[in-house]
Amino acid sequence: MAEIADQPTSPPGKPWPPPPDLHSVQELTANADVEGFIAAGAPVDEYETEAEQLFKAIATWSTEELTSVRLLPILEEIWAEAFSFDEAEVAKRRPALEKLAADIERFFGPGAQPQVRGA
Repeated sequence: MAEIADQPTSPPGKPWPPPPDLHSVQELTANADVEGFIAAGAPVDEYETEAEQLFKAIATWSTEELTSVRLLPILEEIWAEAFSFDEAEVAKRRPALEKLAADIERFFGPGAQPQVRGA
């Protein structure tokens, strides 16, 4: 029984996985640092506008809809518009955008598992 008690769980009465929240989407987008701006010294909120657009696009999606396959076209559209990229420029960023989509799915999608910070 101790093994089960040590497992992270959602608070009683809360659905698992929780729906995406703006702060988490901002954090995941900043961590992805698709353009490398943060690594080059830009502030952590560098991608705040893109994260807000993404959050707005997925805020009403169900857990089952939060898959990388569904997220990737949304991310590509946001990136193309935000940075005035053509398809070739978006394609160069696709691996980083795919990773961001996969991270969002991992935290909020159908296979999401409870996460423990620092683990």
